[in-house]
Amino acid sequence: MFTISKGYDGRFKHKSRLLHERSHLALEFPQSNNRILRTYVPMLENAQITEKGAANLNSYSLVGRAGELFSYGGAKSRRLNLTFNINLLHVMQTDATEGISEKFKRQFRLFFDNKEQNRKLFDLRRESESLKAGLLKAKRGMGEYVDATDVANLEKIVNDDIGGISDKRTGLTGSSDQEFNSSGRDYAAVHRNYYSNLIRQATGQPDAPSFDFLNKLSSSLGIPSSEQVTKELNDSINLVYFWVNLIRGSVLNNSSNTLYGPPIVRLTHGPMYNNVPCLVENYGIKILDEAGYDVQTLTPKKIEITLSLVESRTGNFGAYDATTPNTGDNLTGWESIITNNDLDPQNGLIGQFSDNLQAEAAAAAHKKASEAISKAISYSNEPKIYRP
Repeated sequence: MFTISKGYDGRFKHKSRLLHERSHLALEFPQSNNRILRTYVPMLENAQITEKGAANLNSYSLVGRAGELFSYGGAKSRRLNLTFNINLLHVMQTDATEGISEKFKRQFRLFFDNKEQNRKLFDLRRESESLKAGLLKAKRGMGEYVDATDVANLEKIVNDDIGGISDKRTGLTGSSDQEFNSSGRDYAAVHRNYYSNLIRQATGQPDAPSFDFLNKLSSSLGIPSSEQVTKELNDSINLVYFWVNLIRGSVLNNSSNTLYGPPIVRLTHGPMYNNVPCLVENYGIKILDEAGYDVQTLTPKKIEITLSLVESRTGNFGAYDATTPNTGDNLTGWESIITNNDLDPQNGLIGQFSDNLQAEAAAAAHKKASEAISKAISYSNEPKIYRP
């Protein structure tokens, strides 16, 4: 009996790496009241990064001395050249297999640009939850039946008391300085419909070749229908233009209030670059023709992005403290390498995750120690039998 292997089934062979969670740009747009509006651009393919640093050395040439003397006048900010690709089909494939996190889509989150304000915000939230729990417990203690209406009314009382803490749209940080549409302009639908109307007027038929392409793409990605793959393709096209426009906006200020300059662009790429705050000196966008286009929308399937970045470390102009907001952005020297092998802020998504792990480990150790102490106290209270 012969066995025939299945062979290639037309689907992409893919192993999830979640590269975009570990390699990305975070853009922080300045807002009023020491706040920032943060969003992300993922790097779905391996980026090319070159780095250059330089010291400011003052040289002194003494008469009769066969060599110069030097004094140190500080250092120039690091220069980083970053190149990465945005591949339309890769975006679709990643979203269909691994899933692209919501933070990389058209979302803007508002944060305080200050460690102390963020700490107070956290404490206020914790105080609110504690107060809610306490009030509910008191109501139950009085024997009252607590239904959904009671809970809603109770939350309103608490929220009104501490300033509307559960406002899901604005939160304690308030509202952003700009109103924004969560979906944004639908580039794909506008241009696809415009093209389809042109073809229909010219031929009296829909664009049949594109349907053939969509059917093949549907099979490759495992998406059940060409209609669904059209929606996925449109969503991916709009996402690509969102990322491209963010790159374009990285050298712009707020034209309605010129006090607010360009965004800080934070580079994360594994352990090499951990949330490094930079300003964009210039950018380049190159359409790679060999990859082709989505015919109906004339969207390039592959775009090369080049950024010239200069590191901008300000923080609060105090002592450097890695993994913490604000103070992690302070400048440091070689002493941090000797102390803890740190230089980068380490205060982005990966740094926060590391801190969470350390907090969980500390909590587990504390629990274990508490259990050991309780056991020791219990043992010490037991009656002892002494033998002569």
